[in-house]
Amino acid sequence: MSDATAQQVSAPSHHVSATATPVSLVDSRIAPGREIRSAVSLAPAVAAGDLTACRGEVTDAAACLDGLGTAPVATLERFGRSLDSDTGEDVAFATAVGRQGSATATRSWWQSLGLERRTALATALPSIVGNLEGIPYKIRDAANRLTLESTLQRLSARAAQSHEAVGGSTEAPRVAMLDQVQAALAAGSDRSLLSLDTVFPGRAAVAVGDVDRAANVSVIVPGMLYTVTTQMVSLTGAAADLQSSQTFWSNTLSTSVSHHVATSAVVAWMGYKTPGLTNVLGIGLATTGARQLEDAIQGLDADRRTDMPRVTLIAHSYGSTTSTIALSSGRIRVDDFVAMGSPGSVVATASKLDVTAGHVFVAAAALDPVAGSAVFGADPGSMAFGAKELNLGAMVDPYTEQRVTAVVSHNEYFTAGSHSMRSLALIGIGRGDLADGRRPDPGAPELTNGPSLGLVRPQDINRESVGA
Repeated sequence: MSDATAQQVSAPSHHVSATATPVSLVDSRIAPGREIRSAVSLAPAVAAGDLTACRGEVTDAAACLDGLGTAPVATLERFGRSLDSDTGEDVAFATAVGRQGSATATRSWWQSLGLERRTALATALPSIVGNLEGIPYKIRDAANRLTLESTLQRLSARAAQSHEAVGGSTEAPRVAMLDQVQAALAAGSDRSLLSLDTVFPGRAAVAVGDVDRAANVSVIVPGMLYTVTTQMVSLTGAAADLQSSQTFWSNTLSTSVSHHVATSAVVAWMGYKTPGLTNVLGIGLATTGARQLEDAIQGLDADRRTDMPRVTLIAHSYGSTTSTIALSSGRIRVDDFVAMGSPGSVVATASKLDVTAGHVFVAAAALDPVAGSAVFGADPGSMAFGAKELNLGAMVDPYTEQRVTAVVSHNEYFTAGSHSMRSLALIGIGRGDLADGRRPDPGAPELTNGPSLGLVRPQDINRESVGA
C-alpha cells in the first residue's frame, strides 16, 4: 500500500473516496483498506455453500468455515448483514468460531482457499475476517480498516438523517472512540489494525511493525482506566517507542560476524474491557480479559506456526493480573513476561506461569501504591515469587553512554528514555540478561548503577518491619 493510500485510509475522515486504486493481489496478501473493494469483482459466485452451521449458536466450527468457503458471494453478503454490528454480533460470531474450533484450524482453512475466495470473504465479511484468529494479520488489517471506515460512514449518515451533527448525536461516544483508532493508525505507515470491536467502549489492537514476519513480537496489556477513547493513541505511541528501541538494540548488539538484525513488532493490545475506579477491586474483568488474551496469543502462534517469533508479554497494573490468569490457564505460553506495577498474581510463584524459566520479570516503582499491594494474590515483586526485579533507577547506559531516567510512579513505566523502556526493549529481543536487576543472582557481580536507597518501595520496608 502506498503512503498516499495509507493516509487516505487512516485519516480520521468519515467519508469514503469514490475512486479506488486498482491493485494486484499477490499470493495470500490483500491490499488494505478500500482497495479490497476494488478486487471484489475477482470473486465469482461459486457452488452454493450451506451456512446452517454458522447460524445461531456455533457448535461445529469446521462445518461453518466450510460453508463460508463455498457459499456464493451474495449469500456471504446477506449473512454479513444478518449479524448486527451495532450490538457486536459480528465480533461475537468470529470469537465463537475461533473458540469452537481453533486458530490453527482456521489458519489451515484459510490456506486451503483460493485468492479469489479470500478476497470475497474479506470484502463481504470484513468484521469477521478481521477478528478471526489464525488469519494472517496483513489481511486482518485490511478487513478491519474497511470495517472502521464503513462504520464511521454509517454513523455519519445516521446523524445526517436525523439532522444531528456527528459530534452531537447519540452515537458521539462511539464516533469519538473510532476516531482514536484512526488517529493511532494515522500516526505511522508501519501500523496495522489487528482486531476491532466497534461497539462502545470498544476494543482494538494496533501493531507497530510486521507481526506476520517479525522475529520478536511484544504484546502490551494495559490496566485500569485504559480505554480505546482515552488511551489508544498514547498506548500505540508507547508501542512505537518500544519498537524503535528494540530495533536500535538489535542493531547495536548484532555481531560483526553475522550482521544479522532481528526485526521487531510491538502490539498495543486493548482487547479487553479494563476496570474503572468503581470496579477495580473485582477480578471479573481480568478473567474475561484473560480469555481474550489467550485467543490473541493462540492466533499469533497459529499465524506464525512455521516461523515462530520470540513472544514477550508486557503487562501493566490490572493487566498483569489478567496476564497471570492467561499464563496459568494451560492454553498459552510465551518466552518472556514482564509485570509492571502489579496488584497481584493469581499464582504464588513465577514457576507456575507458562513462561520460559528465568524469564519472568517484575518492575515496581518506588512511589507506586499499586505495586506490592497484593490485592489479587501474590506480589510478583516479592522474593518468594521468584521473578527478576528490574532496576528502575536513573543511570548512564554503559553501552550508549546516554542517561536513562528513573521510574518512580505508577504511570511512568512507558516513558520514553526511561530505565524501564530500556529494559523492556532488551527483554523483547531476548537480551534480558542486560536488563539490570535490583536483586542479582547469588555470585553475580555487584551492580555499578544500582538504585539509590530513595527508590526502595515503602511496601518492602513495611514487609521487612513485620518479618514478612
